[in-house]
Amino acid sequence: MVDADTLKAGLVVEAHRLGFVAAGVTSTRPFRQARRRALRAIDEGWMDGMPWYSRERVDAAADLKSRYPWARSILALAWPYRPAAGPGTTAPTGAMRGRMSAYACLAAGDTTVDYHSLLGERCDQLVEWLRGERPGVRAKRFIDHGWALDRAVAERAGLGFSGKHSQLITRAAGSYALLAEIVLSVALKPDQASKRGCGRCSACLPACPTGAIVAPGVIDARRCIAYLTIEHRGPIPHELRSLMGSWVFGCDLCQEACPINHRLAPPALDEQPATTTSGPVPYPDLIECLGLTDDEFRTRFRTTAVWRTGRAGLARNCAIALGNLGDAAARPHLERARTGDPDQTVREAAGWALERIAAAQPAR
Repeated sequence: MVDADTLKAGLVVEAHRLGFVAAGVTSTRPFRQARRRALRAIDEGWMDGMPWYSRERVDAAADLKSRYPWARSILALAWPYRPAAGPGTTAPTGAMRGRMSAYACLAAGDTTVDYHSLLGERCDQLVEWLRGERPGVRAKRFIDHGWALDRAVAERAGLGFSGKHSQLITRAAGSYALLAEIVLSVALKPDQASKRGCGRCSACLPACPTGAIVAPGVIDARRCIAYLTIEHRGPIPHELRSLMGSWVFGCDLCQEACPINHRLAPPALDEQPATTTSGPVPYPDLIECLGLTDDEFRTRFRTTAVWRTGRAGLARNCAIALGNLGDAAARPHLERARTGDPDQTVREAAGWALERIAAAQPAR
């Protein structure tokens, strides 16, 4: 049987072979500082609207050893994805196009996939390799929707540091990295946490149009465009709608403003057509997405991250984006949604967009 150091080295090599850009190990001791930060976010109301993010969840996530007594170490992993826009990139012109966060366009081969499924599959393959080297090893994986503090685990395992936009910045992919971790029953030597930081740079703070970054590393989710377009159910607060621009799923503005990302981010995605017939695209056709039926939405997005927002949520976001673009050509499509969409929230958003377009037209 190989010794622990050799096993860890092989595990890291195998992680890279499977596509992860960073892998590191940390201990199972509690994540006390991260727990305090998370509980403060709940107490301050910054997580309102996400009832699943509870004190119980935070307490459990901060002490994985208490839930898994057999645990001896935690393997942290980072998976890269390509940004939609690189430095100096301009948005495509032509159709009325919105924006989707780049991680939603993550592909495996020629197919866009939900990163939960892709990373879960690769984590399982990594555990299978590990069991080939050390039979009987127990493992439990987490991919951001599980009860674990992903960023805290990754930071302590040396994968990178938390930027002022609250996302982990890695050496290999900047903050364009998705996180996963695997609790293991085998003891592996912990890596050192990164001592790097953002320094004096705060470019991401003013880049957030809704002011969701209330302090370095502190996010008020209620104002975050990513939360509003994905997690939020029902009407979006009126005072935030005009600040959302053309985003219809997620938001990458704070990442795009980060000078470190300008150096470290993977190459930007190739320009793609506006249609979503094959799944999410960085700059989708808003008219097309506004008018999708439930069946069409299911066919296009069922196996992608966009599924989380639901058909009505995406249509609501598209209506608001069209209102912000102010193109009068969108009127007939918005009228159709205002009078015929089965969801009240979509009908209301379409009405708001029509009023905004009308107000932007010059008086005759």
